[in-house]
Amino acid sequence: MTTIGELLQIPRFSNIQVLNSHADLTKIVDTIEISETPDVAAYLPKNVFLVTTAMVFKDDPKGLCDMLRSLNALPAAGIGIKLGRFINELDPMVLAVADELGFPILQIPSTVTLGTTSHQLLSYLWDTETEKLNFALDIQQKFSNMMIKGATLTSLTRHLGSILKRPVLLINPFLEVVAESRHLQNDPKFSNTTIEKIKPKLREAQSSGKEYSFLLEDEEENPLLVSVFPIMSSAYFPYLLVIFKADQIPYPFSQFAIEQANTVLSYTLYKNLKLTENLLNQKKDFFYQLSEKKLPAEAKLINWLDYGKDYGIIKSSYYRVIIINFEETLLDQTNQQLSDDRSYLSYEWLEKQINLHFKKALLFPIKHTHYYALLLQKSTNLLADKLVAIHNGLIDQLPISLNFSIGNEVTDPASIHFSFREAMDALDISLKEDVQPVVTFFQSKGLNKLIDYVPKEDIEHFCLVNLKSLAFPRSEMNRELRRTLKVYLESQCEITITAKKLFIHRNTVKYRIAKCEELFESPINDPKLSLNLRLALVLSDTEDQI
Repeated sequence: MTTIGELLQIPRFSNIQVLNSHADLTKIVDTIEISETPDVAAYLPKNVFLVTTAMVFKDDPKGLCDMLRSLNALPAAGIGIKLGRFINELDPMVLAVADELGFPILQIPSTVTLGTTSHQLLSYLWDTETEKLNFALDIQQKFSNMMIKGATLTSLTRHLGSILKRPVLLINPFLEVVAESRHLQNDPKFSNTTIEKIKPKLREAQSSGKEYSFLLEDEEENPLLVSVFPIMSSAYFPYLLVIFKADQIPYPFSQFAIEQANTVLSYTLYKNLKLTENLLNQKKDFFYQLSEKKLPAEAKLINWLDYGKDYGIIKSSYYRVIIINFEETLLDQTNQQLSDDRSYLSYEWLEKQINLHFKKALLFPIKHTHYYALLLQKSTNLLADKLVAIHNGLIDQLPISLNFSIGNEVTDPASIHFSFREAMDALDISLKEDVQPVVTFFQSKGLNKLIDYVPKEDIEHFCLVNLKSLAFPRSEMNRELRRTLKVYLESQCEITITAKKLFIHRNTVKYRIAKCEELFESPINDPKLSLNLRLALVLSDTEDQI
């Protein structure tokens, strides 16, 4: 973009003079037109510079004033009038209107034809735009070559800063500095310009999803223009390219050139994302095998320490699985791209935080889900507090709420699938809550959970073999014997305690226990019989409820 003022600074146009004292020379010039038509403003494009002799206004200064107003409303960049042929000098009324509008009136020298002037101005504008385009394409080629050769985000950002001769930052979706140009280290004006100062504005830029500019005071309290360009490698949580003093970018580095650099950065981020996806797929497959339930014979054949060493599995007596999920809204469930972006960002955040809070912990994606599994390999204190801190840290940066479901610890890699299943059970329970808790520990469901998959007829047979007629009593006498037996076993076979709990005489307890021993043909306190009786009493209670 070229302004009237920039044109007048070109040596070949030094003989063109500004006639009004309050002309706005910052107006942009896109093209040049020649016309002597009084109502030509209705047919001109915006940002045009009109060249004319104004012969139709030789004796009509008021008409020329009206024309200036119509050109200003277009808006036009200005008007160049060749004086000396039809109009020797402009009426003061015309200059007053031009000053009132800030509309530039330039005097075209009488020695140069309008055609020559128009041709020279257009040639310069066209050459300028061509030069800008060629420069931008050259920049694109340089950046593309760097990307092909595997240049890092840091080297790309520093290269952009060296071309712009301006401080440049690359900010990730968590508003953390990923890379910066050397200007931020070498320029004392920026030594204290930290990311914290501009974070609120960066959040606004991130949410807007388009180019965003704002003013910032430097160390000398001078206004400093900061321009922010989103890099859309992620559809919902973009990286940000931040350029300081963008209004002072030297010619011929145009907006288009910045966009080319932005595009190359976007491709580099996309390439990095695909490399991460490939790594996650490998980790996903490994953890699927690690967490899959196996037959004892199969488990003995796998040396998990050897098989898993490339993924960070170490020898330990402590392993514990934590399932990590993020709360989904209706929008998440209907928008796959949003779910994917949120999932990858969660992984990136968790990788950093886990290294800060835990030793030897590993993060794996879980197959067929957007969940992640955190595998602890060392015992840790204040586990819940650390997980809550990770949850709070992420939600402060992005609208992503993480929840953690924790299985019990196991002592060897072959048993990790037990901890994984417990963590999944804890997740299922937490998802049924009206408000999902941040941390949910697995709670053992006891004996009844163990027998969920045992056939009913097998349970009934076990109860009848051990309790005989007391398994499912029908007579009142057998029900009393069963009740006394149950309390007696719960009281560690203490007659006095049993009598007190049942509010009966000690002799009554003795009599009933004797009847039971007669039925079972064995002392009640026999360890094997006692265990079987306790189990059968629990199982037959369950059957009664069914």
